[in-house]
Amino acid sequence: MTTVTPLAAHSPMPRQPLTAERFASAFRRHFPDAVGKRVLVALSGGSDSAALLGLLHAVAASLSLELVVAHIHHHARGVEADGDALFCAARARQLGVPFELAHLRPRRPHGCSPEAWWRDARYRALERLRQRTGCAVVATGHTADDQAETVLLKLLRGAGPRGVAGVRRRNAGVIRPLLDTRRADLRDWLAAGHLAFREDSSNASVERPRGRLRHDLLPRLVGAFPGAVDHLAAFAMALADDDEFLAGELAARATWPAPGRSVPRTDVAQLPRALRVRWVLALASLLPLGEPPSREQLEQIESLLVGGRPAAVDLGRRWVLRRRGSRLVLSPPPCEAFGPMPAGVPSRVELPGGFVATLGRGGRAWHTARLAGLAGRADLVWRSPRPGERFAGATRPLAGLLAARAVPAEWRRAWPLLLAGDTIVWAPALGVAPGWEARPGEGVTAGLEEPWQGLGKSIRAR
Repeated sequence: MTTVTPLAAHSPMPRQPLTAERFASAFRRHFPDAVGKRVLVALSGGSDSAALLGLLHAVAASLSLELVVAHIHHHARGVEADGDALFCAARARQLGVPFELAHLRPRRPHGCSPEAWWRDARYRALERLRQRTGCAVVATGHTADDQAETVLLKLLRGAGPRGVAGVRRRNAGVIRPLLDTRRADLRDWLAAGHLAFREDSSNASVERPRGRLRHDLLPRLVGAFPGAVDHLAAFAMALADDDEFLAGELAARATWPAPGRSVPRTDVAQLPRALRVRWVLALASLLPLGEPPSREQLEQIESLLVGGRPAAVDLGRRWVLRRRGSRLVLSPPPCEAFGPMPAGVPSRVELPGGFVATLGRGGRAWHTARLAGLAGRADLVWRSPRPGERFAGATRPLAGLLAARAVPAEWRRAWPLLLAGDTIVWAPALGVAPGWEARPGEGVTAGLEEPWQGLGKSIRAR
C-alpha cells in the first residue's frame, strides 16, 4: 500500500516572532531613504496602525526617525469615530509625538464607489498633512493579510496583472513597512506590550465585498491551504516587481493623449502587446472611472490600436478613446452650454459641467487672469459662447480659437466666458479683452478650474 505524504506547500511556514529589531532591519532594507527623516504615521486606532506606531516609536532612536501621528476623522460612524480620534490623540500624547487631525466630509459625491472615495480622500488628506508637517513619507499599516485580500478581490473582479499586483510596498510618498507581516503577529506584539487598540465595528460587516472575503472566503481558503495568505502576498510582490520593470519600459517608450490633444496611433500600436495593455491601464488610472477597464474593453482597445476598428471605445463614465484618422484622441464627458450666471467680486461659482469660476479670490485655478479694477464695479456674468461669437476682434469664431488652444471639443460649447454687459472681458485660455487688463500690482484676480483639473498635465507627465 502506498502512503501519500501531504504537500509541504499546504502547511504554513514556521514564523519568527515579531521584534523591534527585525522590524528595524526590514525598514532599513526597504526604505533606506526614509532613515533619518521625519515620518507621518497614519493612525486609525486599529491594531495594524497601532502596532505600526508602536514599532516605529520603538526603533525611532536607532533609525534616527522623527515621528508625527496623523488621524483622519471620517465622520461616518458617529460617536465611535469620535472615540477613535480621542484614542489616537491620547496615544500620541502618551508617546510624546506631535498629533495632527484632519476631517473628511461625511457625504461622498454621487456616483462614486464608497470605498474608493474614502480611500482617495484619505490619501489626499494625508498628503496635505505630510507636506504641511515637512515629513518625508507617510507610513500606513497595511499587512500581508490586506495584501492577500486585495489579490483575491482583484482576481475575482477580473483584473489583470497590474491590478493583481495589489498594494505596493511604496507608492510615491507612501510607504507600507508591515506589508510582509501578518495581522495575528501584530496583535501578539501588542498584547505582549500591553498596548491597546480600537476595534472598528464596520470591519466586521459582510455587506461589502472585502468584508465578505475577509470573514468568509479567505478563512475557508486558509483552512484548506494554511499558507495561502503568505503565498498570495508573495505572488503580489513578484507581480509588482514585474510591473515596475514594465512601467519603466512603458514610460520610456510611450506617448499619451490628453483631453484636447492627440497622439499618433502608431506610437501606441508599435508597442509590444504587454506594454499596450499597460498603456491602457495606466491611462485609465488617471481618469475618474468607477472601475478599471474590463477584459472586453481591453480587447476592444487592442483591436482599435492594431486593426483600427472599432473607431471608439468607452472607457467608462463617458470617457472615450477615439481613432480619428491616424491619431488617437481622449474625449472627456461632454458639457452642456449654459446661460448667464451672476459673478460678483469676490465670488466662487460652481458652473454647469464641473467648471468652477472665481473672482477676487486666491486658489489653484488652472486658468488665471488679472483684470482691471473696474471689474470690481461692473455687473459681471459667466456664460457659454453663442454660435459664431467672436472675441476681441478675432477673425475666427471662439470655437476655432479654443480648438487651437487644445480645449477639448466636448467643452467648447460650454466654455465659460466672463462678460460685462455684451463685452467678453475674459476668455480663459485665450486672454483678457483690450482695456480690461490690470495694471501691475492692481486689479482683480479671475480664475477658472476645469473639470478634472490638471488631468492633461498629469497624463503628459507620465
